[in-house]
Parts: sequence; structure tokens; C-alpha cells
Amino acid sequence: MSVQAKHFYEFGAYRIDARDHLLLRDGEAVPLAPKAFDLLLVLVENSGRVLTKEELMRQVWPDSFVEEANLSHHVFTLRRALGEDGEGRYIETIPRRGYRFVAAVAELQDESDELVVAEHSRSRIIIEQTEAPQLATDYRSSDRTTLALTVGTRRRTILLALACAGALAGAFGIYSLRTSNTSEQTAKGVKSIAVLPFKALVASERDESLEMGMADTLITRLSSIRQLTVRPTSAVRQYTKLEDEAVKAGRELMVDAVLDGSIQKSGARVRVSVRLVGIEQGQTLWAEQFDEKFTDIFAVQDAISRRVGDMLALRLSGEEKERLAKRGTDNPEAYQAYLLGRFHWNKRTGVDIRKSIEYFNQAIARDPNYALAYAGLADSYLNLPTSSNTPSSEANIKAKEAAIKALAIDDTIAEAHTSLAGVKELYEWDFAAAERGFERAIELNPNYTTAHIWYSQFLSCLGRHAEAIAEAKRAQEVDPLSLLASTHLGNIYLEARQPDEAIAQLQRTIEMDKNFAYAHGSLRDTYLAKGMYDDAIEEFKKGYALSTRYSPEEAARRVTILKDGYQKSGAKGYWEKMLELRIENLKRGYTISPTVMAQAYARTGDRDRAFGWLETAYTERDQFLFYNLKTADHFDGIRSDPRYANLLQRIGLPQ
Repeated sequence: MSVQAKHFYEFGAYRIDARDHLLLRDGEAVPLAPKAFDLLLVLVENSGRVLTKEELMRQVWPDSFVEEANLSHHVFTLRRALGEDGEGRYIETIPRRGYRFVAAVAELQDESDELVVAEHSRSRIIIEQTEAPQLATDYRSSDRTTLALTVGTRRRTILLALACAGALAGAFGIYSLRTSNTSEQTAKGVKSIAVLPFKALVASERDESLEMGMADTLITRLSSIRQLTVRPTSAVRQYTKLEDEAVKAGRELMVDAVLDGSIQKSGARVRVSVRLVGIEQGQTLWAEQFDEKFTDIFAVQDAISRRVGDMLALRLSGEEKERLAKRGTDNPEAYQAYLLGRFHWNKRTGVDIRKSIEYFNQAIARDPNYALAYAGLADSYLNLPTSSNTPSSEANIKAKEAAIKALAIDDTIAEAHTSLAGVKELYEWDFAAAERGFERAIELNPNYTTAHIWYSQFLSCLGRHAEAIAEAKRAQEVDPLSLLASTHLGNIYLEARQPDEAIAQLQRTIEMDKNFAYAHGSLRDTYLAKGMYDDAIEEFKKGYALSTRYSPEEAARRVTILKDGYQKSGAKGYWEKMLELRIENLKRGYTISPTVMAQAYARTGDRDRAFGWLETAYTERDQFLFYNLKTADHFDGIRSDPRYANLLQRIGLPQ
């Protein structure tokens, strides 16, 4: 039989064998579904040229009608298969138009180049070990795939067929075993992991609460393993786009491996495809598919958690095994309501916090023993005063009730211990119980960033600054991309009376995201502490520009008032104008913490009114009172007053 000339394209570490439909990386076959390969070939053949989406769909699916989502998914699949080199992505997205292959491509033709190959119908074991999931429109087919078993240098012989099916099966067994053993050996070195939000295969069928919820559930389970550092939900929340790449995300999150997957719902059934990717080499360590009724989504989560533990060869204690397998509920409707609750809670706006409370209550109504739903309810109530006009006392009472209920059902939930500790700290001023609660939460889940941040704040408010800084740094280690954790460390430096370190830390945060208003507010307070009022007013201006509370005209008016006050009378003039603005807000019906009002009066030297507002804060159990009383520089001018020492004593704070 004559041998046709072989046609090759080379780019980076990759070679495409156009005749035999092979993609090779450094001589090793890269598994690709047939349509994904066809798409890659079209892009490479037109390297440097923008191909519209319509043109690509005509060339790759010439006899079929397909939706744009199919094209997007196959581009996503190709990017995951190709990974990244030092030049960035191979495939560039041209917004609202199409795609362009941007790498330099060399075209070769060689009549003497020969490969030892074997053709086979794809078997399930090969899919599960080496191949990314496909769309539902083609996953049932028996597409034929070419697998390179051996690769020579320049002269090779062609193996046209294997004589018997048994030999073929044996070859697959050897290949699959080798891949599995290598992957499992590599996986044993994984000490840190990120679980990315799951993706929908079809963009029009996205269910973001389910996608994020699957990741959140697995993060909660895997975080119970003390030998493993798991990035928290707050760290991975940004990776929700369909085109987000696992390896790129893993490098940004500074982990050894990433768990990512896809979800596709069809009626009452759900298909979940998942893989564990090693970041250093970009290889798939394990992959598997699950087809279940949606009511069995919990069984899928059980299996994924168990398989990850097995792949990483972790020796788990009995308690860890129990928590790894623990389900919050067996009621799918309660679970969906809980996911929606967490989805809105993570947005942290006043409107979304109230929505989260509604959904958590729906989850509890469907399953009154759903401990995680009660924990979510406690978290929501604790965040309510900072995002709405809800009084601290009302919110803390409801948070306490929910947290106690959660722990009565399951006392191993770190979130519930953290929420209850927050109530003990801010509302009941039971500091010994609060510290026990924070320590227990961190013991149960060392990767829970919120517990580290809240415990750090607690330590700082007690004046234990070295411990507070260490705990704040631990929060950053757990979630290195967290703007909140980064800003919090700056605040802790400020409370420790280290303003220069605070400024440096907060400037680093703003470099990460110049539109993070909380960091600008903290930097403003730090400049005020150093007497840098011009810089503080500039940060006020930036903060107002990012705020949705005031119109641009109102924001500009307020900045002008503060600037005029400072220019006329220095620091005292600044604070007198700040006090006027706060009184103005009260008259407009805004809720302002009595502790914050006391700060302004203390700054202007009006001791009696300052203590009047502090007494109001004490009576109302204002949660900002504990945050500020021991360490805030706002009260430095009245600390010598006997009334201040008396207030510290009544709250139980050390003198």
C-alpha cells in the first residue's frame, strides 16, 4: 500500500500531523476530540488571520447546524489542551467577532516520516483518564480517535492495523495503566489545591449558583483535611468565565493542583465531568465523568471528594474521613436554596444579604435539620448591620440563634463556630468564649479565611498586636489574592500603631485593584493617623467616586467642604466639617453607628458629647464599640478621662 505524504504544522512545543489527525507535544500524543482537532487545524492553517465565528462553524461543522456555544466550548477545550507558554495564549479572542491563532506556525511536508499508530474506538477508561468532557450532542457517539503508541525520530515504519482485538485491548491497558500510575505518583506531591467554579458546557444554560455551589461544597469538604491547603471560596470566585484556564488560575492562586469540572443538566439528570490538573507540568492527574439524577448530586460530591483524597494518597484520621463524607442534606430542593443563599451572600451588598436570608430560610423550611443553612443565616445576620440600616442588637440576636441551632445539629461546622464567636465578641463581650470559638473554627477548617480575619481582629482589639498580625498574615497565606485579607492586614498594622507598614500594605492592595473602595477608606484612615490630611482628602475623593451612596455632585460637594475646613483651621477644622456632614446624614435618615459619632466629637475636643454617644453605643451593644475602644487613635484625646477607664472596665477590656 502506498504511503501518502505527511503534512505537519509546528508551533511552540506542538506538532500537528494533519493526515493522521494527531496533536503531539514533545513527541507525546495530546488527546483531542475529533471536532476539537478540526477546529485547531482550521485555526492553525489560517494563523494570524481573524476567523469569524460564522466562518469557523461553517468549516468545522459543514453539514450541521450548531449553536455558537458549541464553538465556544471547543475553543475552551483547545485552550485547556494547549496550556500556555511564555508568550501567552495561542488562541486570541476577538470580541464580538471570532478568534485568531497568534503563535508562529511552521508548515512542513515529509514523505518519509512514518509513525507507529493504532486506531481504536474510544473506550470509557481512556476518556476518564486522558480526555476532557464533550458536549451532550456528541458524547454518546463512537467517534474514532488515533492514538500514538510509539514515536521514532526521522525514519519510522507504519503499523496499519493490529491483528486481534485482544492485542488492542492489551495495548490500551498498558497505556492507561502507565498514565494512571504516573499521574497518581505526581499527585502524591500535591500539598495545596484550588477548586474552581464548575462550568456549564452550554453558555445559555448556565446556573451560576449550582456551578459555584459545587465548588463551595467540595471546598468545605476538602478543607477538613489538615494535610491539604485548600484555597477558600472567596479566592476562586473570580474564575467563573467559561474560557478561564485551570493552569493559569492555579499559577495565580499559587497551588500545586487545580480541581475543575463542568456541569450539564438535562431534565432531571445531571452530568458532571471533573479533572485534577497538576500545575507544574500542566498534566491531568485524574479525570472522571458522572451521569446521575439531580437528586443524586450528593453521591457525585461524595465520589469526587473520596477520589481526590485517594489520588493525593492522604492518610486521613477517622474524624477527617467522617467529615469528608458528611452531607449537609439529602433534600435537593433545600440544597438548591442553600446554594442560592451562598451565591447572594458572597456579593455582600445590602440587597443581596437580604436575599441570602430569604434563601437560607427556604432551605431550612425544606430541611429543618440543615445545619449549613443555619450557619449561612448566622453569617448573613452578622453582615447585615454593615450593609443596611439594621441595628446591631437586632442582627446579633438573630445571628446567635441561627449559629446555636447549626451547632446543635452539627458541632463540626467551622462557619457556625466563627459566627457564634463573632456574636460572643461583638455583642455579648464574652471574650473567653469568643476566643475558644475562633480557635475551634480554625482547628476544624484551617483554610477558612474568615475565621483567621475575625480572630485577628479580635486579638487586635484586645491589644495583642503581634498575635493579630501573625493571624492576619495567615489569612493572606490561605487566600493570597483576597483584597479583603490584604486590606485587613493593613488595618491591623494601623491598630498596632505601625502606620508606615499599614500604608505600604494598603498601597499593595490598591495595586491589585485600584477600584477596591474598602482599601481606599483604610488608606484614608491611615493618612489621618499620620496627620497627612491632604493625602487623606484625596483618598476620600477616590472612595466617594467608587461609592454608590452619593451622586458625583454630592461627592464633590463633600470633598470641597472637608478641604475648606482643613485649609482654614487645620486638623480641627477638618474634623468639625466631618462632624457637620455626619449630623447632616443623621437628619437625612441615614443610620450611623453611635461609636462613629463619638469618634468625631472626640476629635473636635467635645468630651461630653463624645461620652454621650459612647454610652449610647454601650446601651445598644453597637458592634463597632469593641472594634474601636481599645486601639483606635480617634479616642486618644479622651483616654485620660476617668469615664473612659470606667467604660473599658464595664465591657471587660484590659486597661
